[in-house]
Amino acid sequence: MTAPLARQEDALREVVHLGSAQAASMLARLVGDVGVLVEVPRVVEVTRPQLGWLLGGRDVPVLAASFALEGEVPGTLWWVLPMDSAERLGQRLLRRPGVSGPLASSRTAALAEAANIVASACCSSMGSMLKAKMLPSTPKVLPTTIEALIAGGPAPETAVLAGFVSTNAPTFSGTLVVLFSPDVAADVLKRLGV
Repeated sequence: MTAPLARQEDALREVVHLGSAQAASMLARLVGDVGVLVEVPRVVEVTRPQLGWLLGGRDVPVLAASFALEGEVPGTLWWVLPMDSAERLGQRLLRRPGVSGPLASSRTAALAEAANIVASACCSSMGSMLKAKMLPSTPKVLPTTIEALIAGGPAPETAVLAGFVSTNAPTFSGTLVVLFSPDVAADVLKRLGV
């Protein structure tokens, strides 16, 4: 017998919440032990266009790091920052809070490295809970729009979205998104005994 939908969503939420909390902890260390709070993740069955609205709308400019989740639990992981937050986070990573203007190559490189660390922490934590090998691919880090980010991909997918925000100025915020196909989401639930 299949578990009730609410229990399935709670299980998926718990896996990603554990991963996103570990990712937030690593990000906080990278920027000098500022607080980084993580929202309770939302679990939704969505098409890519619907996901675009959940991320703020198709025309929103963002800096996005996109990873393929490789190993026993395949999927996709996105680390999405509105451009103004990406600017502030990039400045903090380089310890130059007064610098302004478009993202320079050094800030983009710092953000790519931060994205790699965040994704690795998230995958390690989720993999431990699922007793599965999960590794992020090399990231694709691009200034883009939500519309370009959501292009392609199967539909519908199980998406788990965890927002995060720093606790002191200059603040930055964003969203960690984990996407699973229906088959993989079912396997995750089976691994969790749900």
